Amino acid sequence: MTVLLRLIAWLVLAASAFAAGMDGLGFLESGEYAPIPLGQVWASIHRDSLLLVEPALVRHVHPALWEDLVFPLLQAPAAAVGAVFGLGLFLVARKSTPRRRRRPDWR
Repeated sequence: MTVLLRLIAWLVLAASAFAAGMDGLGFLESGEYAPIPLGQVWASIHRDSLLLVEPALVRHVHPALWEDLVFPLLQAPAAAVGAVFGLGLFLVARKSTPRRRRRPDWR
């Protein structure tokens, strides 16, 4: 389980680094910093699923979840959200790893 979590964390961090690189290239081309929002990245990957998230959350879970959590996350820079999520996965994988007991060195 921890190996899978770490693999996903590495993939998320790689995607975050790619998004940061795209933000940097955009800055070099235009001269102004305009980070790519997470919602734009999601829409470019699969627009239909993004359009279904709001009605599903509002109808079946709670409207405040969309307004207070999901919508602001979709407006946040993709590189920052990915970095925080990837590092969080690493922390979860680290805490779920069993600790080995150290044996004294009796040589």
